Amino acid sequence: MAEYGRIIVLNGPSSAGKTTLSRNLQKIWERPLYYLSYDSVDWYMAPFGVTGYKRDYGIDAVRDFLAVMYESAAAICRSGRDVVIDNCLFDCENVYEMSQEIMKDCPVTMVRVKLPMDELERREIARGDRTPGKARWQETHITPKEDSAYDVIVDTSRDSMECAETIKKYFE
Repeated sequence: MAEYGRIIVLNGPSSAGKTTLSRNLQKIWERPLYYLSYDSVDWYMAPFGVTGYKRDYGIDAVRDFLAVMYESAAAICRSGRDVVIDNCLFDCENVYEMSQEIMKDCPVTMVRVKLPMDELERREIARGDRTPGKARWQETHITPKEDSAYDVIVDTSRDSMECAETIKKYFE
């Protein structure tokens, strides 16, 4: 059996720069680094993406989608490959606890992606593809809340490549 890879979870609100940070990590990582994101995985892979939530499968569609994403990350890790997850874990629906249970046998590094609220809101508006206020809500409800729960904390008001280097140095 191959040695396990690593899972890096980038946890921060919408528009904090997680996707750019993930891409920069992929550029500097010593090995192939697979990328999973709530935003980038095509919703059509899930049955509720095709049906537009109109059909009742008897499941919480978002929670189910996230479970599949974390199961995929754990499978990638168990195959000896590294993976970065770009997601915001928040304190409702126990998604954090679910993710931890799914990945419990994998080496997981939790990275808190922070950005001052004024810049977060500016980026959210500039994107134009987010519901105004989503980033503030996610920042308020992020979990875990305590900085001590994270292995690495990066402030994405700094250069994203510098933040990627900070994460990489954690493993050296």
